[in-house]
Amino acid sequence: MTTDPRPLTLPAVGMEPTRDLRASVRDLLDVMLDKGVYLDLDLIITVADVPLIGVSLRAAVAGVETMLEHGLMKDWDEQTRAAAARSITRGLALADDEEIVLRMAGGHLQEEPYQSWRPGIVCLTSHRLVVWRSEPREVLWQARLEDVAAVDLRAEASVGGPDRTRVHVVTRDGQARLSAAAPQRLHDALQARIAERQTARHGGAASPGGRDDAGR
Repeated sequence: MTTDPRPLTLPAVGMEPTRDLRASVRDLLDVMLDKGVYLDLDLIITVADVPLIGVSLRAAVAGVETMLEHGLMKDWDEQTRAAAARSITRGLALADDEEIVLRMAGGHLQEEPYQSWRPGIVCLTSHRLVVWRSEPREVLWQARLEDVAAVDLRAEASVGGPDRTRVHVVTRDGQARLSAAAPQRLHDALQARIAERQTARHGGAASPGGRDDAGR
Protein backbone atom coordinates (compact mmCIF):
# COMPACT_ATOMS: atom_id res chain seq x y z
CA MET A 1 0.00 0.00 0.00
CA THR A 2 1.27 3.46 -0.86
CA THR A 3 0.34 6.79 0.63
CA ASP A 4 0.44 10.29 -0.75
CA PRO A 5 3.43 12.02 0.87
CA ARG A 6 1.94 15.43 0.10
CA PRO A 7 -1.44 15.73 1.87
CA LEU A 8 -1.19 19.50 2.30
CA THR A 9 -0.36 21.38 -0.86
CA LEU A 10 -1.07 24.87 -2.03
CA PRO A 11 -1.92 25.62 -5.69
CA ALA A 12 1.13 25.76 -7.93
CA VAL A 13 0.28 29.26 -9.16
CA GLY A 14 3.15 31.58 -8.34
CA MET A 15 5.21 28.80 -6.73
CA GLU A 16 7.62 27.96 -9.54
CA PRO A 17 11.28 28.05 -8.45
CA THR A 18 12.95 31.41 -9.01
CA ARG A 19 16.46 32.68 -8.52
CA ASP A 20 17.10 36.29 -7.55
CA LEU A 21 20.41 37.14 -5.93
CA ARG A 22 19.00 40.51 -4.86
CA ALA A 23 16.24 38.91 -2.81
CA SER A 24 16.33 39.61 0.92
CA VAL A 25 14.81 37.96 3.99
CA ARG A 26 11.96 40.47 3.74
CA ASP A 27 11.25 39.33 0.17
CA LEU A 28 11.16 35.72 1.34
CA LEU A 29 8.69 36.57 4.13
CA ASP A 30 6.48 38.46 1.67
CA VAL A 31 6.31 35.42 -0.61
CA MET A 32 5.66 33.06 2.30
CA LEU A 33 2.83 35.17 3.72
CA ASP A 34 1.23 36.09 0.38
CA LYS A 35 1.59 33.01 -1.85
CA GLY A 36 2.96 30.29 0.40
CA VAL A 37 5.93 27.93 0.23
CA TYR A 38 5.85 24.14 -0.04
CA LEU A 39 8.76 22.27 1.56
CA ASP A 40 9.71 18.82 0.27
CA LEU A 41 12.82 17.80 2.15
CA ASP A 42 14.65 14.52 2.70
CA LEU A 43 17.70 15.00 4.92
CA ILE A 44 20.16 12.53 6.39
CA ILE A 45 22.61 13.71 9.04
CA THR A 46 25.82 11.69 9.19
CA VAL A 47 28.82 11.70 11.47
CA ALA A 48 32.07 10.16 10.15
CA ASP A 49 30.14 8.80 7.19
CA VAL A 50 27.72 7.02 9.55
CA PRO A 51 24.07 8.01 9.01
CA LEU A 52 22.51 8.90 12.36
CA ILE A 53 19.41 11.01 11.81
CA GLY A 54 16.90 10.99 8.98
CA VAL A 55 14.48 13.83 8.34
CA SER A 56 11.57 13.57 5.92
CA LEU A 57 9.65 16.84 5.81
CA ARG A 58 6.54 17.68 3.79
CA ALA A 59 5.04 21.00 4.82
CA ALA A 60 3.15 23.98 3.47
CA VAL A 61 4.11 27.33 4.97
CA ALA A 62 1.98 30.42 4.32
CA GLY A 63 0.17 33.27 6.00
CA VAL A 64 -2.98 32.34 7.90
CA GLU A 65 -5.21 34.20 5.44
CA THR A 66 -3.64 32.31 2.54
CA MET A 67 -4.10 29.00 4.36
CA LEU A 68 -7.77 29.75 5.03
CA GLU A 69 -8.29 30.87 1.42
CA HIS A 70 -7.16 27.45 0.22
CA GLY A 71 -9.20 25.49 2.78
CA LEU A 72 -6.44 24.76 5.32
CA MET A 73 -6.58 25.37 9.11
CA LYS A 74 -10.35 25.97 9.09
CA ASP A 75 -10.90 24.02 12.32
CA TRP A 76 -8.16 25.99 14.07
CA ASP A 77 -9.61 29.29 12.82
CA GLU A 78 -13.14 28.44 13.99
CA GLN A 79 -11.91 27.31 17.41
CA THR A 80 -9.78 30.44 17.82
CA ARG A 81 -12.62 32.76 16.88
CA ALA A 82 -15.02 30.94 19.22
CA ALA A 83 -12.54 31.21 22.09
CA ALA A 84 -12.06 34.94 21.43
CA ALA A 85 -15.82 35.47 21.37
CA ARG A 86 -16.20 33.68 24.70
CA SER A 87 -13.40 35.76 26.18
CA ILE A 88 -14.80 39.17 25.25
CA THR A 89 -18.33 38.26 26.31
CA ARG A 90 -17.48 36.48 29.55
CA GLY A 91 -20.13 37.58 32.01
CA LEU A 92 -22.60 38.69 29.33
CA ALA A 93 -25.24 36.13 28.41
CA LEU A 94 -25.91 35.93 24.65
CA ALA A 95 -28.71 34.27 22.73
CA ASP A 96 -27.79 31.29 20.55
CA ASP A 97 -27.88 33.38 17.36
CA GLU A 98 -26.49 36.57 18.92
CA GLU A 99 -23.00 37.78 17.99
CA ILE A 100 -20.80 40.65 19.17
CA VAL A 101 -20.43 43.37 16.55
CA LEU A 102 -18.50 45.94 18.56
CA ARG A 103 -17.11 46.16 22.09
CA MET A 104 -15.40 49.02 23.92
CA ALA A 105 -15.06 50.70 27.29
CA GLY A 106 -17.86 53.11 28.12
CA GLY A 107 -20.66 53.81 30.53
CA HIS A 108 -24.28 54.79 31.09
CA LEU A 109 -25.69 57.92 32.69
CA GLN A 110 -27.99 56.83 35.50
CA GLU A 111 -30.85 59.28 36.09
CA GLU A 112 -32.56 57.72 39.12
CA PRO A 113 -32.41 57.93 42.10
CA TYR A 114 -29.64 60.44 41.32
CA GLN A 115 -27.68 61.35 38.21
CA SER A 116 -24.29 59.66 37.93
CA TRP A 117 -22.12 57.96 35.33
CA ARG A 118 -21.77 54.21 35.75
CA PRO A 119 -18.67 52.88 33.96
CA GLY A 120 -18.71 49.54 32.20
CA ILE A 121 -18.39 47.91 28.79
CA VAL A 122 -20.47 48.93 25.78
CA CYS A 123 -21.39 46.03 23.50
CA LEU A 124 -23.22 46.28 20.21
CA THR A 125 -24.51 42.86 19.24
CA SER A 126 -26.56 41.59 16.33
CA HIS A 127 -29.67 41.97 18.54
CA ARG A 128 -29.12 44.83 20.98
CA LEU A 129 -27.03 47.62 22.45
CA VAL A 130 -26.00 46.87 26.02
CA VAL A 131 -23.84 48.44 28.72
CA TRP A 132 -22.67 45.98 31.37
CA ARG A 133 -19.95 45.36 33.90
CA SER A 134 -18.35 42.15 35.10
CA GLU A 135 -17.61 43.06 38.73
CA PRO A 136 -20.19 42.95 40.15
CA ARG A 137 -21.88 41.27 37.19
CA GLU A 138 -24.69 43.56 36.12
CA VAL A 139 -26.40 44.90 33.01
CA LEU A 140 -26.47 48.68 33.46
CA TRP A 141 -28.63 49.45 30.43
CA GLN A 142 -29.77 47.77 27.24
CA ALA A 143 -32.12 48.21 24.31
CA ARG A 144 -33.12 45.93 21.44
CA LEU A 145 -32.10 47.25 18.04
CA GLU A 146 -35.68 47.24 16.80
CA ASP A 147 -36.58 49.56 19.70
CA VAL A 148 -33.93 52.16 18.81
CA ALA A 149 -35.59 55.08 17.02
CA ALA A 150 -32.58 57.39 16.64
CA VAL A 151 -28.96 57.85 17.64
CA ASP A 152 -26.73 60.92 17.47
CA LEU A 153 -23.58 62.43 18.95
CA ARG A 154 -23.71 65.36 21.36
CA ALA A 155 -20.92 67.45 22.85
CA GLU A 156 -20.94 67.74 26.62
CA ALA A 157 -18.95 70.34 28.52
CA SER A 158 -16.53 69.01 31.12
CA VAL A 159 -15.01 70.77 34.10
CA GLY A 160 -11.44 71.87 33.41
CA GLY A 161 -11.09 69.96 30.14
CA PRO A 162 -12.22 69.68 26.53
CA ASP A 163 -15.80 68.86 25.61
CA ARG A 164 -16.68 65.19 25.62
CA THR A 165 -18.71 63.47 22.93
CA ARG A 166 -21.59 61.38 24.19
CA VAL A 167 -23.79 58.92 22.31
CA HIS A 168 -27.45 59.90 22.66
CA VAL A 169 -29.88 57.02 22.02
CA VAL A 170 -33.66 57.42 21.63
CA THR A 171 -35.72 54.28 22.16
CA ARG A 172 -39.41 53.44 22.40
CA ASP A 173 -39.07 53.56 26.19
CA GLY A 174 -37.22 56.87 26.45
CA GLN A 175 -33.72 58.23 26.04
CA ALA A 176 -30.26 57.24 27.20
CA ARG A 177 -26.87 58.90 27.25
CA LEU A 178 -23.82 56.69 26.83
CA SER A 179 -20.09 57.29 27.00
CA ALA A 180 -17.78 55.32 24.73
CA ALA A 181 -14.05 55.06 24.09
CA ALA A 182 -14.74 55.64 20.37
CA PRO A 183 -18.14 57.40 20.19
CA GLN A 184 -18.04 58.03 16.42
CA ARG A 185 -17.28 54.38 15.74
CA LEU A 186 -20.11 53.23 18.00
CA HIS A 187 -22.52 55.73 16.42
CA ASP A 188 -21.67 54.61 12.87
CA ALA A 189 -21.86 50.90 13.71
CA LEU A 190 -25.21 51.33 15.48
CA GLN A 191 -26.61 53.32 12.56
CA ALA A 192 -25.53 50.62 10.15
CA ARG A 193 -27.08 47.81 12.21
CA ILE A 194 -30.36 49.71 12.55
CA ALA A 195 -30.49 50.31 8.78
CA GLU A 196 -29.77 46.64 8.09
CA ARG A 197 -32.57 45.46 10.38
CA GLN A 198 -35.03 47.97 8.90
CA THR A 199 -34.16 46.86 5.38
CA ALA A 200 -34.57 43.20 6.30
CA ARG A 201 -37.88 43.87 8.05
CA HIS A 202 -39.42 45.91 5.24
CA GLY A 203 -37.85 43.99 2.37
CA GLY A 204 -36.35 47.12 0.83
CA ALA A 205 -34.25 50.19 1.50
CA ALA A 206 -34.85 51.99 4.78
CA SER A 207 -36.16 55.50 4.45
CA PRO A 208 -34.31 58.52 5.90
CA GLY A 209 -34.71 59.04 9.63
CA GLY A 210 -35.24 55.32 10.29
CA ARG A 211 -38.96 55.43 9.29
CA ASP A 212 -40.84 53.49 6.66
CA ASP A 213 -42.95 55.06 3.93
CA ALA A 214 -45.99 55.20 6.21
CA GLY A 215 -44.11 57.46 8.60
CA ARG A 216 -44.09 54.94 11.43
